[in-house]
Amino acid sequence: MIWLFLLPDFSVAGEVPDRKETLIIGVGRDFLDGPASRTYLHGSTHTWEALTYLDENLNASPWLAKSWESGDGNRTWIFHLRENVRFHDNTPLTADLARQSILRIASSPRYDPSGVFKDLDHLEVRGNLDLIFYLKAPCPAFANRISYYQSPVLHPKDFEPDGRLKTVTGTGPFYLKQAIPGDRIVLEVFNGYWGGTPHFRRVIFRELADAQTRAMALMAREVDAVADVGAILPQQVDTLKRVPGLILKHVEVATTHYLVFNCAKPPFKDNSTRRWLASIIDRDTIVDTLVAGCGRVAHDPFTPLAGDWCFGDLDGKWEPVHKPPTAPVDILLHAGTVERWPYLDIAQFIQMQLAEYGFKAVIHIREPGAYYKEMKAGKFSMALQPNTLMTGEPDFFYSYYLASDGPRSYGCASAGTDSLIARGRDSETIAEQRESYRLLSKMFARQLPLLPLYHDISFFAYTNRLSFFGMDHNFRPLLVQATPAATAQRAGRGD
Repeated sequence: MIWLFLLPDFSVAGEVPDRKETLIIGVGRDFLDGPASRTYLHGSTHTWEALTYLDENLNASPWLAKSWESGDGNRTWIFHLRENVRFHDNTPLTADLARQSILRIASSPRYDPSGVFKDLDHLEVRGNLDLIFYLKAPCPAFANRISYYQSPVLHPKDFEPDGRLKTVTGTGPFYLKQAIPGDRIVLEVFNGYWGGTPHFRRVIFRELADAQTRAMALMAREVDAVADVGAILPQQVDTLKRVPGLILKHVEVATTHYLVFNCAKPPFKDNSTRRWLASIIDRDTIVDTLVAGCGRVAHDPFTPLAGDWCFGDLDGKWEPVHKPPTAPVDILLHAGTVERWPYLDIAQFIQMQLAEYGFKAVIHIREPGAYYKEMKAGKFSMALQPNTLMTGEPDFFYSYYLASDGPRSYGCASAGTDSLIARGRDSETIAEQRESYRLLSKMFARQLPLLPLYHDISFFAYTNRLSFFGMDHNFRPLLVQATPAATAQRAGRGD
């Protein structure tokens, strides 16, 4: 499979054709997710859209579905698609095309790792624009559960027989023009977009994996903005604030950072050891000193933006044990995350705190492939990881980390946990769900299969070439609204 679409090569801003109409954004990772992914490109590229999105309070809001209703005790959900939506090849969006796209996601754990569609009985269309989900069990939060990455709508012509993607033909305001793995994504405006006309006709995402390189590219105006979760490190904030012509802003995103325990082997197989470690880790110091304004201490398993599901059970008052374990432990770090968050500093701080108790910790930084291989094989004691509450409701988190069949469940599952997860998933009303998740929150605080450290506050920056640039709670840059300064000036003069 070849991912390269040929265009003239350019490496710096000055060599970009039609520079006035081009927005260049520096990010710390590759937004080309590839053929074996759910969406081919990251959602921040605005190339594809889903049935629903989450508002700033992480409640479901309309996207490709303009409205919806439920029946049969929240077992049947009808989504009404927007009229006059077209794919990038100008094919009209229909309920049948959306159905084929959703069934691709639902058919494989690869594309549905959190089991969003595990209770889907069947999916039907009614007329040209109504999509009807029939569930085996009630789900009052279903519109949330299928938001964003859980229901991307892509044209089925791009699907291989095994579900892999040839490319991405979506309905978003931009379409894919060029993709160079590990280098850049080039997007062009889609003139048939249903939701408004962007000010920029071209957007380029440049992968700048090194944090210092991202900052230098911004200051040299090789990029117009640096914007993604973790794109600006805490220690860079003060420097960027003082650079003339740069605008620095921040937004609280739905991402939380965790210390994940390997509960399948000693020493963290023992719950008392996990609680002991939690009792000595000074999360306030981590946030105040190392994160330095880029986060707040986690008092819940996931983001407080999901306020209806947060109960404040992680207050840090765990009972210490009298004798900590003496066997050395490993702290595993993903090399890519070290350049996006102060994970190495945090790991060294934890290492230092453990050393005060005679507890030796060794830090290992691994490239992505080796990192995930070692995590899957259980060759770690602790690991630092981010996770974003993409659906805004607890099942996304608990089914992922705590369930027996969860993709990130590292020996922490139990019959009691599985029972509560199922109870929360299958509740008939929001009130019943809330009670189940309140119990799960308390169980989580007692068992501590992973320790939430802090909730992310992401900084982003842009040059005064732009009069407006924003980023939302899912760290998507607001590409349609991004405005060049010259456009704003002309509008102000009435030209």
